[in-house]
Amino acid sequence: MSSTTQFFTQLAHRLHPGLFRCGIVAAGDTLWQQQCVTAALTALAPSQVFQLGGQQTHGAPNQHVTFKQGQQLLGQECELLICDMSSGFDANSFSAALGALKGGGVLIVLPESNGEQDDGARWLELGLRRLTWLIQGQAQPALPEFPSTHEGEARYAQQQDAIGSIIKVVEGHRKRPLVLTADRGRGKSSALGLAAAQLMQARPRHIVVTAPRLANVSPVFDHAARQLPDAQKSKTALTYQGATLTFVAPDELLRQPIECDLLLVDEASAIPIPMLKRMVQQYHRLVFSTTIHGYEGCGRGFTLKFQHWLRTERPGARFIQLDQPIRWGQDDPLELWLYQTFLLDCELTPLQTPITLLPPLIELSKAHLLATPGLVRQCFALLVNAHYQTSPNDLFHLLSDSATRLFALLDGDICLGCLLVVEEGGLDEELIGHIQRGTRRPKGHLTPVTLANQLGCAEAATERSVRIMRIAVHPDGQRQGWGAAMLRQLDALLDISYLSTSFGATSDLIQFWQSNDFVPLKLGSQRDQASGCHSLLMVKGQSEWIIKARPRFEHNLVYQLSDSLNDIEPDNVRSLLPLSHRSVMSQGLSPLIEFYLEGGSSFDSIAPMIRDCILTATPARLANVSDLMVRKIVQQWSWQACAIEFSMAGRKQVEAQLRHDLRQFTV
Repeated sequence: MSSTTQFFTQLAHRLHPGLFRCGIVAAGDTLWQQQCVTAALTALAPSQVFQLGGQQTHGAPNQHVTFKQGQQLLGQECELLICDMSSGFDANSFSAALGALKGGGVLIVLPESNGEQDDGARWLELGLRRLTWLIQGQAQPALPEFPSTHEGEARYAQQQDAIGSIIKVVEGHRKRPLVLTADRGRGKSSALGLAAAQLMQARPRHIVVTAPRLANVSPVFDHAARQLPDAQKSKTALTYQGATLTFVAPDELLRQPIECDLLLVDEASAIPIPMLKRMVQQYHRLVFSTTIHGYEGCGRGFTLKFQHWLRTERPGARFIQLDQPIRWGQDDPLELWLYQTFLLDCELTPLQTPITLLPPLIELSKAHLLATPGLVRQCFALLVNAHYQTSPNDLFHLLSDSATRLFALLDGDICLGCLLVVEEGGLDEELIGHIQRGTRRPKGHLTPVTLANQLGCAEAATERSVRIMRIAVHPDGQRQGWGAAMLRQLDALLDISYLSTSFGATSDLIQFWQSNDFVPLKLGSQRDQASGCHSLLMVKGQSEWIIKARPRFEHNLVYQLSDSLNDIEPDNVRSLLPLSHRSVMSQGLSPLIEFYLEGGSSFDSIAPMIRDCILTATPARLANVSDLMVRKIVQQWSWQACAIEFSMAGRKQVEAQLRHDLRQFTV
């Protein structure tokens, strides 16, 4: 028996099914790595083998996905996971795939040994060094140690309580939503599926599940289907004896209310808070579920802002956090390693004393970050807190990409705020011509490419600029002007023509960037799949092309609000209406408008005049523009659509409310 086979045989005796997982790094040439995998297959005899990356040559795995497709393994389970890095590495994909490895399973990493290492690869190697290494030509390593445990059926107690609480949402009083939060592997999705199955077995109930992507809820359907073997299953629905479990996208849920006995909102932290609030207002039996750590990331906006709002609006709401792992044992060494290496367990350090004087903004070099992992954790704790989309890939992109830079406010070893930015622009005229004709789209350079292609601003692509990808301020320092101070200091530190930023538009964010002299130049016509919001591009600078581009954006916006953007939130409309064209509305109103307010004339005869009044209103007067006025007059919704949106009986009631709102606006 070879030393490698002996190692895996001894490891197999030490592993306890359903409990702890371990990670092995097999470092050597390709043939020797294949021999290691073969030895593991023989000794461990796994029933399910998944492979991430590389060529499908390692013992014919049950599933093989490319190194960027680890998310496809979500909701599935294996006893052996092979991660072949020969074709590349993606941190998000790897983190997702590792969630499929169940307790008692083994991860085998086949590292890439050739080529020069950038700082991202060095960070990864430092992490891998904390696993057990099998090295070609060297002696067999010591077997990994595992914690002692006395877990039994108690590991399922939290999940059973969660299932009972989900059922109570349906069978108990209305307007008492439930919020489930959990780390990955805690049985959150299976609890949703098992509860749905029990409810469907009891009577013909109609349950709707929503999430940012259909793939997020495939485990919910899988667990429900296992409990209902006779159910009919399609890609988006499960039907059992008149009961249904159906997936509906978040925007579709809100566009037209759907009759259901229960709404399950999975990965809720990845859905914009305004959309979550509207769900609470439109649906009265809800369960919100979300991962609080993991490759998805989780904006503390969900835990700090939405849950606080929910407690106020729905005093009967319940909140449950699942801590006990189900797929593996408590204190699983591989889970702890994953969290530490990919910064999935970053926690904010509270500020002990008030900050009276902000420190200067400084740039943190990649070498400094690599040498001080504690500082990296501090910065990423803020980024994860502020942006749910912040993920392990952001860490590796920062360390590997020379154009990406990190600036921070440091008070000793505590990060008060940070900015993640990327250098863009400086493109040559020939490339810009190809961009404008749609024949080339160079990697990166989001702002210059968008402005050159969509607005015809070639100058925006020739000039050097910096795009702000993330801005984060410590929660204890928010609403104190720290973010604005960082932006001013950043502007002073950089020798560039303009700053830019692109984000999922909400009224709060729009107003923040406007207050810091950024102007909007491009609003996406489609909602971003991740955020559920329309992406807004804003810039700050003194270039002549910015002055020319701004009225072009405003002119397009007015048209789009009644066309491709007629579903954008009224708060966003009020924030984006053409600032440069606003003037104080004339004191006197057209007699036709006066007649309409008294019940005379017709809406069609005065609608264009009211629309002009809104478009030329001052910011103070815009605050009196109601959501109904935005929908009907600016976005030109039908009477029926307005009645549905505002829960009214029909045109007569809608028009009566519209007259009331117009009186408030014109006083």
